Amino acid sequence: MTKTLELIKQKSFIGFIYLYIFLMPWNFTNGQMGFLSIILFIWWLVIAKKNEYFTKIQSIVMYKPLILFILFLLYSYISLFWTDNFENAKISLKYYKYYWLMIPVLLTTLSYENAKKSIYILFISIGIYSLFSISIFLEIINITSDTTSPSTPSNPRGILAYAIVTPYMAILALSSVPLYIYSKNKYLKNIFLFFGFSSFIALFLNNGRAGQLAFFATIGVLIFLLRKYFFKHPKVILILIVALVLSLMLLSSTGKFDRLSGAFLEFQNLEQKHFDGSWGHRAYMWYAAGDILQDKTNFIFGTGSGDNIDEFIKYTKDHPSKATWLRSFHNQHLDTLTKYGIIGYTLLWGSILLLLYKIKDKILFYYIGIIFFSITFFDGLADIILLMKPFNTIFMLMFLLLSIISVKEEK
Repeated sequence: MTKTLELIKQKSFIGFIYLYIFLMPWNFTNGQMGFLSIILFIWWLVIAKKNEYFTKIQSIVMYKPLILFILFLLYSYISLFWTDNFENAKISLKYYKYYWLMIPVLLTTLSYENAKKSIYILFISIGIYSLFSISIFLEIINITSDTTSPSTPSNPRGILAYAIVTPYMAILALSSVPLYIYSKNKYLKNIFLFFGFSSFIALFLNNGRAGQLAFFATIGVLIFLLRKYFFKHPKVILILIVALVLSLMLLSSTGKFDRLSGAFLEFQNLEQKHFDGSWGHRAYMWYAAGDILQDKTNFIFGTGSGDNIDEFIKYTKDHPSKATWLRSFHNQHLDTLTKYGIIGYTLLWGSILLLLYKIKDKILFYYIGIIFFSITFFDGLADIILLMKPFNTIFMLMFLLLSIISVKEEK
């Protein structure tokens, strides 16, 4: 009876983890992540001794990519030693606070099978969000909002910013293909085929140009990786061609093609136009970051977790433009480089490359990882995607789940 009760408690805890993961993409309230993470961690502490979770933490040495990522996190805290603006530093570092709760809990409790199910649950949740977005487009659901970018049929972002929703849709639209191909359960195949299609539609209904361009760029990455198989599997070529044609048709029919073409027009005569427009502002950031990184110390070590925006403000005083009012680099790569230098940047993206290398033999999860991190990479060229809620926690979640899969074998 005692063993049975312990098993029920353990399964209840795993069930709560699944709920935690299912709710993560939605972020219903500002306190959702904090409240659920605290419950998760306290529950883990209560059952940790009986289940020997504390001793299992030692196995972290097996997770080489995760160790590299933790070194990046530690480096971001170490950079406080050469940071003057601690207020900005606190804002930057707060996005990592739940990582320290998620790492020990998920690594010590989830098996290979649990991690696989967790990825399925995450994608099903995002799939439901795609239906939510389409329902807003069809005016089945109405969302009232007082923000400058309200959720409307022409911008059916729902309860999240479209800069988050569009990468969601891009990730699931592409991930549904390997999920459909490699899933053995026919019901899961149909579920992911359906959600993949709905996410594909929702991708081009929303306004996130960065996510849409990341979608096309990731198709390019997949074409490059699969180039050897094209002649053996002509269906792959056909699927990619159909996807590209449908994408262009959807962009045109929903009026989003004009937004993309407008973005490219903003790059013409940038300096003469004083970097006007949304993408003109983003281009200005490259000039500012380049000036900051000319200093060898900044290039190697970064300005610190709180000083990069102060350095940007200094640059704007000598180089006035229509973008000087901004207080963000609108670019994940420039933000990381100016804060933590090439050391921090290498630790961050090096950990991701090492993780992909570790799972290269697990084909399904290798391609899911390629798609997820490729879209994150390309989207990061126009948005600070890893400092946006709740994508920042989903990024850590996916990193942890793929890390577990890279080490633990299915029994």
